[in-house]
Amino acid sequence: MDKNVEAVAEGEFAQSTAVKQLGEGLWEGHFSANWLIGQTMNGGYAMAVGARVLGQALPHPDPVTVTGHFLSRTEVGPVRCEVDILRKGRASSSGSVKLYQNDDLKIIVTGTYGDMASQRGETRVFEAVPDMPDLEACLDLPYPPNQPFRKQMLQRMAPANVRALEGEPDGSGRWEGWLDFADGAEKDLFSLVMFSDALPPPVFSIYGAEGWVPTLELTVRLHRRPRPGPLRCVFRANFITEGIVNEECLLWDSADELVAVASQAAKYRLPKT
Repeated sequence: MDKNVEAVAEGEFAQSTAVKQLGEGLWEGHFSANWLIGQTMNGGYAMAVGARVLGQALPHPDPVTVTGHFLSRTEVGPVRCEVDILRKGRASSSGSVKLYQNDDLKIIVTGTYGDMASQRGETRVFEAVPDMPDLEACLDLPYPPNQPFRKQMLQRMAPANVRALEGEPDGSGRWEGWLDFADGAEKDLFSLVMFSDALPPPVFSIYGAEGWVPTLELTVRLHRRPRPGPLRCVFRANFITEGIVNEECLLWDSADELVAVASQAAKYRLPKT
């Protein structure tokens, strides 16, 4: 199959992260208005576009670990993707891609890719699946009208988390909930990159839903392909140091298998008074 042909169900996410090769080391994508958070793109979505480019440029198709550094605010419109192949190995390959808009460097994505179909090795789990409210007991995430990103998503959170977003923060630094595509589309490895950044910053459970929390860096480690059905998720803020927040995300599929672990560095900016 031509690597420019997406091998996933053509839902909104697949269409909005599709990329095409223009020449040697050069790809093009388009950031869709459907994935805006206010005035900028959701970071996980934008990073997934770069991850798809690497999935086509490298000889190995499946992301194992992907890191994005966010340098400038992204916007709706075309994005030029310049690829640098760092290494081609037998079991894995690595590369980086620079994402430009209007000649302004927006994001640098680096990744190591493999082939999960042939991956073999030891498997051990040291953290249990969390005991949390099931999908039916959770509540839909409230969102303002300037966030079309959330219209693409099923986002259900524990009732205490929703209360925190509505003005009753509990100080936990933790979200628990469920995520899926609103259109029921198939989830692939690239979608896990987006889902790893698909809930509001967990620091809002401490301070309330105020301020701005731009992502500086996001790393997603992919463990396995997700089975159909909603993803169980935990997002937690582990440390805050001089305004820099360390966040962690864990995603489990419908069989309670861990499918992704992500870490994020973000800057918490209190609202101006």
